[in-house]
Amino acid sequence: MSLKLNLLESKKLLKEFNFLISDIEFKNEFAMEYSGQFEVAIRQFLREKPFIKELCRDKFGSLLDEPKPTAASNYTEDPSSQQTKKDPAETNSDTDVAIFTGELIELSDEVLFLEADEEKIKKLFRDIVQKTHPDKVNSDALNILYNKAVAANKKKDLLTTYSICDELGIEFNLKQREIDAIKIRIKEIKIQQTGFERSHLWAWCVNDEDENKRRDIIQHFLLNHAPTVRGLFN
Repeated sequence: MSLKLNLLESKKLLKEFNFLISDIEFKNEFAMEYSGQFEVAIRQFLREKPFIKELCRDKFGSLLDEPKPTAASNYTEDPSSQQTKKDPAETNSDTDVAIFTGELIELSDEVLFLEADEEKIKKLFRDIVQKTHPDKVNSDALNILYNKAVAANKKKDLLTTYSICDELGIEFNLKQREIDAIKIRIKEIKIQQTGFERSHLWAWCVNDEDENKRRDIIQHFLLNHAPTVRGLFN
């Protein structure tokens, strides 16, 4: 592969990788913001069906018990309210609260980092410093990149270093093994994203204008986690 093609493919892959990381940050924040509302909706559904609630207890344990609101929590039973988010510790539960809130997308260090020799990272870091150091440039945006580069250099995070170089127009060259590794990482992230987008929490949130559909999603959630209730939904 020519140097020009290598550079173009490297830039393309880094932009895709950075987009995917930003999308994961959005989805995780989305999950944390709406998980409380989803939990309230499940509790309301089960409150209307106490027999089903007890059948689910083997799976969910004391998480099915009504939370004890505190003055500081501003807890409300209205799923449409913006105040439904609360500290999981306030539910007084001995079951993992993630059962209700859905899985977050957790990326391992193997996905987020590339192996690199120290000399390569040091050279790229020096190039970044020349363009971003607060003593050299008066720019908040560039100073933010400087701090990001310092953190990446400390962790020997080559992927982030490459991304900063790309943003600053600093020349770099990815080896074929690095290109192949980034492709694998992108594939792994996409698989995790697809799994999250198939979660009950995500489906419940995106159907926010269809209450009947939301109830069907909660019903499917219970069937998926507590199949002993299957006959009760026929």
